[in-house]
Amino acid sequence: METIAVMAKYNPFFEKAGMSKIAETIPNPQILKVVEKLKAFNFNPVFLTSERTNLNKLQRMTTEEVDGVKTVLKEVSGIYRKRITGARKAFLNKEEYEAIVDAADIIKLAKMLRILGFLTQTKLYLFWKRNQKTKKSAKT
Repeated sequence: METIAVMAKYNPFFEKAGMSKIAETIPNPQILKVVEKLKAFNFNPVFLTSERTNLNKLQRMTTEEVDGVKTVLKEVSGIYRKRITGARKAFLNKEEYEAIVDAADIIKLAKMLRILGFLTQTKLYLFWKRNQKTKKSAKT
């Protein structure tokens, strides 16, 4: 059995249950730079995963500020473009990605920011394998 957990970094629940950490992902530095730039628009990286919070913040912004957020989002590159937009294509080139960002209303932007927030999280990959002792006790 395997699992991916964000909270496992802070709460050893899975390890106490007998799982072993096999890998840890760290956020892409380029994604972290984009999130850092969003601080200029008063986005707190901790709350980026809240679509509602993002939407509330965007609703209070001027058109120019929303355009500024879009400009920052356009700095995302590679596979992250597809993830952030939820595009059904295998790969988005820069022009396609920028067109999606430009056309996004604040509801779509709030969702994109939420996904960006998830991309900044460190994830642990854990694995659990039943050993012989566990198998014997399970049979009795």
